Amino acid sequence: MSSIPPDEPAALAAAWQLQHSGNFVAAFDLAQEGLNRWPDSQPLQHVSILALASCGSTDAALSAFRASTLAGTDNEDFLALEARLLKDLAFKSPAHAAQPQLAAAATAYERIAQRTGGHYTAQNAALLWKLAGVDAQATRLASAVLADLSAPGAPADAQAAYFHWATLAEAALVLGDREKLEDAVSNANPLCRSNLWARARTLTQMRRLLVSRPEFTDIVERWYRPSVGLVLSRDQTPPRTGVCAAPALAYAVGEDPDNCWQQLKTQGIGLHVIDAHRSVTRHASGHLDGHTWSSLLLDEDDDARRACAEAALGLSLGLADAMQAPWVVFDPAAAAWRPCQDRDRVSLVAQYTHNTARPSPARFGILFADAVGYSNLSSADTRRYWTKLLPEAVLPVLRRHSGSVVFRKTWGDAIHVVFKSAAAAARAALEMNAATAKLAEELEFGRRLEFRMAVHFGRADSNLDPIEEAPTFYGPQLSLAARIVPVAPPGGVFVTETCAAQLSLEGVTDIDCAYIGTTSLAKDYGRMRLLTLTSPPPAPGARPHPGL
Repeated sequence: MSSIPPDEPAALAAAWQLQHSGNFVAAFDLAQEGLNRWPDSQPLQHVSILALASCGSTDAALSAFRASTLAGTDNEDFLALEARLLKDLAFKSPAHAAQPQLAAAATAYERIAQRTGGHYTAQNAALLWKLAGVDAQATRLASAVLADLSAPGAPADAQAAYFHWATLAEAALVLGDREKLEDAVSNANPLCRSNLWARARTLTQMRRLLVSRPEFTDIVERWYRPSVGLVLSRDQTPPRTGVCAAPALAYAVGEDPDNCWQQLKTQGIGLHVIDAHRSVTRHASGHLDGHTWSSLLLDEDDDARRACAEAALGLSLGLADAMQAPWVVFDPAAAAWRPCQDRDRVSLVAQYTHNTARPSPARFGILFADAVGYSNLSSADTRRYWTKLLPEAVLPVLRRHSGSVVFRKTWGDAIHVVFKSAAAAARAALEMNAATAKLAEELEFGRRLEFRMAVHFGRADSNLDPIEEAPTFYGPQLSLAARIVPVAPPGGVFVTETCAAQLSLEGVTDIDCAYIGTTSLAKDYGRMRLLTLTSPPPAPGARPHPGL
C-alpha cells in the first residue's frame, strides 16, 4: 500500500524530502512512480538519477542520465549530473585508474561552469583537479570561486546559504586558507542540519582533500553530521549514555506491539519501518503519510519481530557507516535519543545474535544460480558445462568455503547452496562469477556460459528428502530466493534487503550492495526491493553501502 502525492510539485517535494533524509531507496522509488505519471518531468528525472546514484548504482544512474533529456537544458544542477556521476566512478576506481577519471570529471565540471557561470561546478572542478594533482588549475578555479562568493555574502534562503558556505569551505580547503575555512564551517554548521545527503557528501569530499591538507583535519572534523537512528523496542536495553539530537532518518520495527515509532511521526524525523509479513498485493515496499516501509515477506510467525529488528539494526548501521554519520538510538522509556559508541553497537548486536534465552530460528545464507541459455546449448557445450565449468569454476569455490557450506545440490543447470552466513554466500557468489568469466574466455562469443545468481538470508528447515533419502533444506524463504534468479542479469548477483542488512551485522566491509529498484519476481511471487552485489576497491574513509 502506497500513496503518491496528487500532483507533480508535491511528488517532487516528497522525493526531495526522502533524499535529504538519506532514505535514498524510497526517494528513487517515489521519483520513479512520479515519472510513470509525469514522464516528461525533468525535475523528477533529476532526483530519480541522484537517488539511484546515492544508493550506490552509479553505472545505472549514468545510463539513466544519458537516456534522459537533462543534457539539453541550461540548468546547472541538471547539466552537472553527468560530471557528478563521473566523479563518483573515479572515486570507486582502483588507484591506478583513478587519476585519468578524476581529470575527465574535472574537465566536465569546468566545461559546465564556463557554460553556466556556476560556482558549484567551478569548485567541483577545482577539487577534482587538486585530487588529480593539477594544482595550478585547482588554485586558479578555487581562487575565482572564493573571490566571487565572498563579495555578495550568503543568500537569505537556508538551503541556498548552506551550499554557499559549503562551496566556500571546499574552495578554502583547496587553497589552504585556514581563516576562510573556519569561517565557512562555522556559518554552515547551523544550516540544513537534517539534510544528511548534502552534509555527508560535502564532508566526504573535504576528507578526500585532507590527503594533501592534513593540517586542516581539526577544522574539517567540526563539520556537523546528521545522525542515522534506530528506534528500540521496550524490551531492548539502551546504552547508558546522555541525550542527543534526533537523527535525519530512523529505522523502526512495524511489528512492535508498543509502536514506539508512532510518536516520532509528528517530529519531522524521516522514518522507515520494517514489517514482517507479505502484504495483500505482494508488494514489499511503499510510502505512507509520515513514513516509508518495506516487508521481509515472511510467511512464518516464529519470532518475526526479532527478524525485523535485526534487519532494522543492520540497515541503520549500514547507512550510518556509508554516510560516515553518527549512529543513535531512541530509548522509548525515556522518550530520548541516545548517542552510541562502538561498544554500544556491539552490545546491541549481541542482544540479537547471542540471546540464548530466546534463540532465533535457524537462518542461513541462501544461494541459487542457473546457467543462462543452458536449454539452447549443444550436446558438446552441455558436456563442457558439466565437465569443465562446474568442476573448475564452482567446485573450487565451494571447497574454499567448505567450512560454511551446510548443503549443496545441483539439478539440471541449477545450483543451490546453503551457507552458515550471509557473508559466505555473498563471497562465494562473487567468486563463482569471477571464475566463470575467466573460464568463459575459452568459448567463442555467443556460446559462453554465464550464471545469474540470487543471494538471500532467511530461515530454512532441514529434513530427510523422502524420495532421494538424503538430507535437504526447504521453506518459503528458499522459494523466495529461487524466484529472484530468473530476473537477475547474466553475470550478475541480486541480493535481498534482508541479506544486505545481515552483511552489515556480520561486519562485512569488502562487499558492496547497490540498489537497482523494486522488481517483480518470477512466477507472480510479488515485487520486492533488490540490490546488486559487487566487490569494489575500498574508498578512503568509507565503508561499503548496503543499499539504504
